[in-house]
Amino acid sequence: MAKTALELSPDEWKQFSLPQRSITPEIKARWEQAWELIPKLAKLLRAEYGAEKIQVFGSAIKLEYFSMTSDIDLAVWGMPASQYFLAATAADEFDETFKVDVVDVRFCRPGLLKVIEAEGIDV
Repeated sequence: MAKTALELSPDEWKQFSLPQRSITPEIKARWEQAWELIPKLAKLLRAEYGAEKIQVFGSAIKLEYFSMTSDIDLAVWGMPASQYFLAATAADEFDETFKVDVVDVRFCRPGLLKVIEAEGIDV
């Protein structure tokens, strides 16, 4: 009888791999464009809204994860809570090419924080 994904053992999972995403020149160019924008966003969040530490996480961290519809995810530490909504709006409206999500790590789910801490890239 067939098993569901939840019933597979770790050894059985090893036989499966995620399909490789095709990296087109367009995807590569968009990823590079995101990485041109990320330092500018970090500068804005530090200078205007008091963020002390910023990390990129999510699909922007690796070209292999990125797609033409990817957004930019930024985690922030040390930003005054009173500045969060202004900062999140300013970051999202900074460049119409990308949707930008700002996550204040004080208020995110523990599971998301673990991912950010494990995979995030300081900017």
